[in-house]
Amino acid sequence: MSHTVSREIAMKRLYAETVGGVDSLEDALEQSEREALSEEDALFSDRLYEGVHAHIEEIDNEISAHAKDWSIGRIAKVDLSILRIAVYELLYESGIPVGATVNEAVELAKEFGGEKSSGFINGVLGAVAKVH
Repeated sequence: MSHTVSREIAMKRLYAETVGGVDSLEDALEQSEREALSEEDALFSDRLYEGVHAHIEEIDNEISAHAKDWSIGRIAKVDLSILRIAVYELLYESGIPVGATVNEAVELAKEFGGEKSSGFINGVLGAVAKVH
């Protein structure tokens, strides 16, 4: 397993909350049809998920500041979940290379977002990365 799946699971949990549900790590993993996460990857996924919750106001402020002409409420829920995780990583996970964070978020957007999601997410994260 890798941090890629950890990010996917954290994103799915955030998305489920956003649309009115609550998924545990195990529920999101089962819905992803993935093998069990290693302990390290499960801890990383939980850290992302909990980190977003702990810093949601700062994260949403960053997204709002760099998502030109888009309010938080107008951003597709999947895209918002991906952005929140990636912005959390950019601001609070200093050991992860910026390029890896942005690339992983773009790949999640290609898999789970809309047709223009990957470009939108890449642009927002690029702008956030420039100032941090």
